[in-house]
Amino acid sequence: MKKLLAFIALSMCLGLIIPTQASTFIDKKEKKEKKKKAKKPYVWVMPALTGNKDFDDYLKLCDDLNNKIVAYSDSIVFYEVAEIHVIDESGEKDIQYHVVDSAGNLRSANKAFQQNFDLVMAYPLIALDMTNLGLASTSASLALADLGLNAISYGKYIKAGPILIGRGGKEMKEIYKRARAQAKQIKALKEGKIDDVKALNAEVNASDVEAGTASMRVIEMQKSDYDSELEKVTQEDNETPVSNEEIPEEVV
Repeated sequence: MKKLLAFIALSMCLGLIIPTQASTFIDKKEKKEKKKKAKKPYVWVMPALTGNKDFDDYLKLCDDLNNKIVAYSDSIVFYEVAEIHVIDESGEKDIQYHVVDSAGNLRSANKAFQQNFDLVMAYPLIALDMTNLGLASTSASLALADLGLNAISYGKYIKAGPILIGRGGKEMKEIYKRARAQAKQIKALKEGKIDDVKALNAEVNASDVEAGTASMRVIEMQKSDYDSELEKVTQEDNETPVSNEEIPEEVV
């Protein structure tokens, strides 16, 4: 009888302990997963050349593409066309439309258009570089066996090409789409097509539609401040003449 009671007591204890231990294990696992650091972005560093033409040409293409991706990403400034309510001393409002920066300052429409147009034109050329790098990856893989002992240390660079191509394809495609949309909107503004400007606004701010911020930005400015900023951007516009260049069709 005593043995039976002891067995029942032990069973009850285990029934309490095992679920608790299982729960503790699950909690620890979840905490461990949360503590995992976010994956660091790939950083390209150009190594010393190997003396093997095929492999070195591949390394040079990687380095060139990386530099172009960085330069392309650093070139974009996100402008927008805003509705400016110019308030005079009597409180009357005059509605104007201008290119502005993120702080709401008036910016040169010509400069903004030229920047976006240059990015639109540069993208297909960089896309071609990505294609060429993909082709060179095959030659580099075959050349790796000719590097002798250096094959061990240089083997990791075979992965660099696909990583850079993937990075360029994602980052630059997003910038290209934004730059093209901005260029179209600024061109419509320069041509005085305000209805088109408003229609294009949602396209320019496509990423903000779900957040409910795709409507055109409205900025109130005192007339004295507006006149001062307008004088500056007018001078910049005159210093940056832009030809009537057509924005090319979107590159898929």
